[in-house]
Amino acid sequence: MERNWVPDVALAIRRGVRWLRENAEHLTETRDIAITISSLVAAERNPHSHLIERLSAGLLRRQALNGSWSEELWDTVWSAKALAATGLDQSSDPLRRALDFIDATRDPTGGTWYEEPFETMLVLDLVATIAPHKIATIGMPALRWIASLQRPDGCIVGIRYTGMAISLFSRAAESGIDCDQHVVESGLLYIRQQIEDRAIWTSASWSNYYPLSALLDFGLGCDDETVRRALEWFLLSQDADGKWMQVSKVHDTAMAVLVLSRLLTTPLIDITEPRIAALNIFKENGTIRISFHDDSTGAIAPAERMKISEGVREDLSRNQQLVASTLKRVRAAQPIFATEPRGLSVATELERNGRYAHGHLIPGRIQRMLDVSLADHLRFEIDERLKDLPWELIHDGTDFFCLRYAAGRLLMSDQEFHPPHRQARAAADSRVVVVADPLGDLPAARIEGRRIASLLRDRCGMNVDEFTSSGITKKDFLLSLKNYDIVHYAGHASHDTDRPDESCLLFSDGQIPAFEIARFLASGSPTLVFLNACWSAEELRDPDSYSPMMRGLGRTFLYAGVAAFIGYLIPVPDESATGFAISVYEGLAQGQTIGESLRQARILCRKSSTVDDLTWCSAVLYGDPAARAISTK
Repeated sequence: MERNWVPDVALAIRRGVRWLRENAEHLTETRDIAITISSLVAAERNPHSHLIERLSAGLLRRQALNGSWSEELWDTVWSAKALAATGLDQSSDPLRRALDFIDATRDPTGGTWYEEPFETMLVLDLVATIAPHKIATIGMPALRWIASLQRPDGCIVGIRYTGMAISLFSRAAESGIDCDQHVVESGLLYIRQQIEDRAIWTSASWSNYYPLSALLDFGLGCDDETVRRALEWFLLSQDADGKWMQVSKVHDTAMAVLVLSRLLTTPLIDITEPRIAALNIFKENGTIRISFHDDSTGAIAPAERMKISEGVREDLSRNQQLVASTLKRVRAAQPIFATEPRGLSVATELERNGRYAHGHLIPGRIQRMLDVSLADHLRFEIDERLKDLPWELIHDGTDFFCLRYAAGRLLMSDQEFHPPHRQARAAADSRVVVVADPLGDLPAARIEGRRIASLLRDRCGMNVDEFTSSGITKKDFLLSLKNYDIVHYAGHASHDTDRPDESCLLFSDGQIPAFEIARFLASGSPTLVFLNACWSAEELRDPDSYSPMMRGLGRTFLYAGVAAFIGYLIPVPDESATGFAISVYEGLAQGQTIGESLRQARILCRKSSTVDDLTWCSAVLYGDPAARAISTK
């Protein structure tokens, strides 16, 4: 019976990834950092994980003014490839400068780099990865030179170089470049011959990466005898703790993970436990008291009091209204900021406001603690009277809090509320209701509902009830709320500025005001409610007006016992909101925390949208960001 290699390879990759993750924070060498980034992205296909972003930020800080890393081709090539793996394209400043440095080191006569085949092929592999159209202009002399080095037996210098050449020529052919394919055919024959009477080509994983990659680049797989022999060696040579260690434990492990990951048909989902920090924010006697706590603070949480003038308070509380007014002006083709210099972009203004909020809301000592904290999840434990301030849109000079952290709000209140009735359950035991386009006028919402229902039903095995148009009445919706673990609504919501408790969800047969909802959740409430509708998380603008009977849609669900609520503070474009919601559920389906699913959806939405589309910063999560809506156990 033929062996199924995929489970064994996946297990080896998982162990290798875990070892890399455990040691990533201690890396000091540029090449180690770069190759670790590339291997983790290859295995997990998640270029926006917290670890990848921390490693990438460190890599960017190391880039020299001339575009290089360590003034070396090796380090520069690996660093550029790692950043390309995270989503940077050749037009980005770091990669553009790296290519400029590489171009400046090319021999203008022979077209090679240092007349060294290894360095030359490293560079050409990078060019083929991030700028394949340049191979034809800067790579052809070097490709001809490499071909001239091939011996009659197919070898080019050695087994490692031969593998590099086969991969390079194979990729060049895929890009439509006419190059000598005899190099590939002869080289493959040499690679096969060199393993006929031995277990593997060389004694090191990082070196064996190249001939195995060549076989895979040529289109071979686990049904090929040479590939199977190589896989057998990689599996047998892995240490018990997950690393490969023949020459360099980081290089050997990362290169092994990198090449083995090419055999994965689905990404490796390695869910790590969140690192949680909390900002406790309380209003007392005309001041704001802020304390910070994470794993490093021990038993005492440092706290500071800050006085904020009414004028500053009003400026800060208008930040989310700035987002709303920006969208209105964009839709009306009006100047975006009448009081600011012309040409100031939406992104620039948001960042300026975020840095302004950072200076006013985060005390200096706590700023420094956040800077060195390894937390990836941030809870805003907020006095209900301070919920109008833009906590997620604080910008620390590096990024917005909602992009740097998986962030969520926990409200502190002296009002009576129902504790959550449910915890995340196994998928097979969970029930989900998806209500999409209940009025029949939002085609994007209808697509959203269909895709989310399919995702949760087919991938997660959850029990999903899906309704569109007039398929569910407001009466049916209210009566069934208590039966579901997850409620997703994609449709219209109205917001009453003066009476938020009369804000409504709209159905084909009428409206459901916020004040009616709680009555139907007394005996049970969902774990997660996601109202993908304009204004669904908006409340009173007056921070001192929080009568128990004046709750908007979001706070109504929270006080009724819903553990996590996601909604929007402003109107958002239909298509963008659809993509955003689907991205959130993709993360939840992988077993990511609610906060991390939301954070990665923000990043993807921001990358794929126009600069004036602010959907990514319009959503808010009320609930513990480290909680999971779908149990992976």
